Order: sequence, then structure tokens, then C-alpha cells
Amino acid sequence: MMRATRRLSKTKRFLLDHPYCCFCGGAELATTIDHVPPKACFPEGHSPEEFEFPACEQCNGESRRDDQLFGFYAQLLDFNESNRTPADVAKITKLRDSISHNFPDALPDASTARPVYNVGSVITPSPLAIEVRTPSLFREPIETLERKLTHALYYRETGRALSKTHSFLSEFYQPQGSSDVLTKYLVGLLPDKTIGGRSNVKNYGERFGYRSGWKEVEDFFMYIAQFGKGLIVWGIVLGPNTKISESANYLRARPWRKAGCREKVPETWGEDFVDSPNTTD
Repeated sequence: MMRATRRLSKTKRFLLDHPYCCFCGGAELATTIDHVPPKACFPEGHSPEEFEFPACEQCNGESRRDDQLFGFYAQLLDFNESNRTPADVAKITKLRDSISHNFPDALPDASTARPVYNVGSVITPSPLAIEVRTPSLFREPIETLERKLTHALYYRETGRALSKTHSFLSEFYQPQGSSDVLTKYLVGLLPDKTIGGRSNVKNYGERFGYRSGWKEVEDFFMYIAQFGKGLIVWGIVLGPNTKISESANYLRARPWRKAGCREKVPETWGEDFVDSPNTTD
């Protein structure tokens, strides 16, 4: 009984310091604590410290299925062998069994599995990995993770909640082959490095970390986050007065979204990214 009271007291203290939900534009009071990245991405007791965020019931509760699905794939696709401890295997097995029971269509199709023998132009004598086609249902958990991670890291680095006056772009990829060039480019741009860990776990491993950068005047924020060695998520946040230059065709063509909500940005939104006092390439 006393232990539960201490946990409640800690939660109350956190919510007093962070009274508004950081996922819906600060429009609702925070009544819960959300973990981003979700705890499902890590073995039991290995979710990184200091990645707790204030959330309303709706923002926290609506993503539970997506958190579970993303956590399963984030661990399944991690080809860092040091992250294959008995605790990792137990968590993946637990998630697979739960997903098989509740969302069987979300599991990968084993019939599509094939060995991968190359990295770029280098051919190896034995397979480096097994490639499996992910189901279309995986798109929804990815979009949820991209949205929540962007809002959470912006809040963590700036102390501010994204609002509907902000827009953001976030995408993911696997760090293999030519994509490593993009990783090196983004890492080179971003000055601040954060590595997740837990003080009570001696051999924590490379499970989650990110680099970020924020231009306060322009309210321009950018990050790149890596889950083990399997998935990379990167994102850009534009403040209400910051636009993308006309020459940045790739960025202007991407699916930008309004922050502080779940709406996708209309197709005409890109026209508003030009001719602003603050412009980024």
C-alpha cells in the first residue's frame, strides 16, 4: 500500500511540473505519463530513463495497439546481436504471442522470407540477414510512432509543446546499404547527441539514441533517432513563421502534417512553405 502511494506521489509531482499534454498541442490537461519510445520497444526493465512525457488520456490510450506493434518490429528488425539477450528474446516472444492472438494480420508473412547476402556491392558467403515483407498494417504504427516521437523529442529539447501552428515531417528507414549515406549526412548536421540508458542496468547495449538540433529564433527543429541497428526515424519541425525554400523539392513534396493533432496536411499546404522571412533548405 505504501509503495503504491509513493508511485502516485511521483506521478503527481511530474504532472504538476508538466500540466499539459505535449501530444495534442497543450490543449488538454495531462492526466497520465506516456513513455516515448514505448516500453514495448525494449526488454522488461530496459526502457530508457527520462523519456516520460505528460499526456492526456486520449493521446496515451489511443496508441496502445500501435505501441505494441511498433515495439515488436523494432526489436525483430534489430540486427545488433548484442541485443539478443534472453530478456530480448522473451519480450519479442511475448509480443508475438499477444499480436498473434489480437492482431494476426499484423504479423510478418514467413512465406516471403529470403536470405540477404550483400551490403551494397559487397557479396558475403553466408546470409547477413533474413528479409521478410512487412504487412500493410505496419504503416499505422509507424505513423503513430513518428508523430509521437517528433512531439516528445521537441518537448524534451525545447521545453515547449508543439501546437497546430507548427508542421512536421517524419519518416523511417532501415540503416542498410545506400541509406547509410543519409544517416551520415543527417548526423553531421545535428550537434546534440543523446543516448538512452538505465542507471540500474550495467550492460544496457545500443538500444535507443538520437541526435537533434534546434534554431530557437526560427523555431526549426530536426532529429534523427535510431532503434538498435534496425530502424531509423528522422523528423523536421517548422515553426509558424518558418518555411521551406522553393529549391528544396524533395522536402516540399513529402507528406507534411500539422503538429498538435492527428490531421494530415492538405495537398495545398506546400504552397504556404514559400516566401517567408525564415526559410530553410
